[in-house]
Amino acid sequence: MLHEAIVLALYLGLFPFIFVSPYAGILLYYWLDWLPPTSVYNDTMLPHNFSFLVGAVTFCVWVAREKKTVPRPVLVIALMSMYFIWFNVTWHFAVDPVDGALHYSRTIKVVGFAILTTLMLSTRPRLEAFVWVFVLTVIYYSVPSAIKVIVSGGGGGIGTGEVVQSEGGMFGDRVTLSVVMSMALPFALYLGRRATLLPARWLPRAKPAMLGVAASMLISLIGTFARTAVFDGGAVLLMLAVRGRRKLASAIGVAVTIGVLLLLAPSNWFDRMHLIADYQTDSSAMSRISAWKWSWHFTLNHPIVGGGFGVAELDAGHIYGKPGWLEAHNIFFEVMAEQGFVGLAIFCFLIIAIYRSCAVVQKRVRGREDLAWAGDLASATQVALAGFVAGGMFVSIASNPYLYLLGSIAIGTRDLVERALAAPEQRLAPLPSRPTPQPAE
Repeated sequence: MLHEAIVLALYLGLFPFIFVSPYAGILLYYWLDWLPPTSVYNDTMLPHNFSFLVGAVTFCVWVAREKKTVPRPVLVIALMSMYFIWFNVTWHFAVDPVDGALHYSRTIKVVGFAILTTLMLSTRPRLEAFVWVFVLTVIYYSVPSAIKVIVSGGGGGIGTGEVVQSEGGMFGDRVTLSVVMSMALPFALYLGRRATLLPARWLPRAKPAMLGVAASMLISLIGTFARTAVFDGGAVLLMLAVRGRRKLASAIGVAVTIGVLLLLAPSNWFDRMHLIADYQTDSSAMSRISAWKWSWHFTLNHPIVGGGFGVAELDAGHIYGKPGWLEAHNIFFEVMAEQGFVGLAIFCFLIIAIYRSCAVVQKRVRGREDLAWAGDLASATQVALAGFVAGGMFVSIASNPYLYLLGSIAIGTRDLVERALAAPEQRLAPLPSRPTPQPAE
């Protein structure tokens, strides 16, 4: 009960700050959307639609008070807007609007608020605060989970509580949580090197603290027992090794990290990972392949607008032989079946545009020490994007906030860099000379 009381006081205490700055509403909104388990709402006075209230007030205050600027260049935000428009079009042709209604309303909220967030990431402190909220919410799950894995020796198997589940939140079950932890890892490392919002006396401790946080995320990947974690975690570690400034040291560090993780992993973890190679005997893997085949053939019959949100549930009986819920188990098949080949093209171009925009930032800031932080943040975004795509090959998270938060960070970083490079050089004015003291007469 103490935990719920603290959360309630925090949320209600921060709510009035939205009227001072709408960006406070952005941070509170994502904190509400990502962090609290269902028990926080059930055991407190917070209504279940409190996040919607925060979002609505934030938007109204932004319209009334915030200076409106369009980030440049506009490609990434244009693609996000095109995808937002397109899935609203395809919804009118949905073949299963009853089952897809919740999915549709969630996606509108996710993408729409991501676009609003992008329009407010106009300063480095705002951008860093946004990254901090994402990392802190993941820490809420990763640190307790890592402790449980270490204390239990990593054993016990699935469902024994090694990993804290995100009940009712956007971080989902242990499989989705593994993707989120992999995505947050490069941002934790970035904050350890480039944090500016911490008190000055904390800055020397930021790097070791964030290294510990990154370690907790990797250990938690073992505790999820999710085979998807091998792919998203492996993609992130590979990217960190390849993109490190000191290639040899980075490769050795990643190799040592993997060795330590394998030592922590129990024998039943290896037994479960062995099913990756022997997937023909695993019902879960075969159901994924069946879902992909179904999505492909369905899209061939609905190539332009797809089947709309909730279409995957039409195949639940075919896969399981009984009524039930089914997901596409892949972000690309998910978007393809729901939004058709047009929506899939927009979605793929959005991923490419985010990665490319980050690459341009890194190229543009070379030789600019004052903008080195932007290059590091762009690199962290690319690494997180690799984790998202690798994990997304096995779980349906196209409508979750993860890709769009990366888009917001990429747009905000690029816009700040472009404005800084376009601004005329600010020459320091000479200090006024002090008058020469005259000897007393």
